[in-house]
Amino acid sequence: MKFFKKRSLLLIFLTNISFAQEDSAEYKIELIIFKYVDFETNETFNTKLKIPNEDLVYLYDEASLSDKTEHSNFSNMSEFYTNLFNNVDEINIKKLPKPLYRDNDNLNVLNKLKGKIADDKNHILLDTKSWIQTIPDIESSNFLSYQSQNNYGFLIKFYKKRFMHIDLKAYLGNSYTKNYNIKTFIDNEKRIFNEEIHFFDHPYFGVVVSVSEI
Repeated sequence: MKFFKKRSLLLIFLTNISFAQEDSAEYKIELIIFKYVDFETNETFNTKLKIPNEDLVYLYDEASLSDKTEHSNFSNMSEFYTNLFNNVDEINIKKLPKPLYRDNDNLNVLNKLKGKIADDKNHILLDTKSWIQTIPDIESSNFLSYQSQNNYGFLIKFYKKRFMHIDLKAYLGNSYTKNYNIKTFIDNEKRIFNEEIHFFDHPYFGVVVSVSEI
């Protein structure tokens, strides 16, 4: 009897999650980061990058500098589901993590652009990333952090504040050292809309980001 009771409660709870999340649309995020081979600039870069002092979600792959942990590779749902199946009588729907991340390694919108950058002798393709996520309000949003072994990285956050916004901090360097001194970086926050492609430019490198509701 207890098993059937738990199963019924679980089905009801999962239905409630569905209704609770129906307004939290998922978005496919695609990102390209590249360097310029030849560049000319009279700018001097003395300002240092400020790394956000808050909870981060870490993106992990074979090329990342960080080790894989329970908080990497979009596993922010693991603790929630563990509690859900072990304590179905006590779980609170308000504990559902925001935002929700899902792995997705394929470029769709930016795939042709990736090929053009890779074939252009004036550019060096550093990396491409893609994933699926919900975009919560600003109070519930988190930076997604990635640091490559090849001396570049980014922190990116999406949130809603009447309109959707993106907060991007991309850089050439290593932010994982205790005394990091990163002066080559992009730090840009702006309003965005669905199905847009955004180009963030720096004299040394560039970042392209696509945002598409799925």
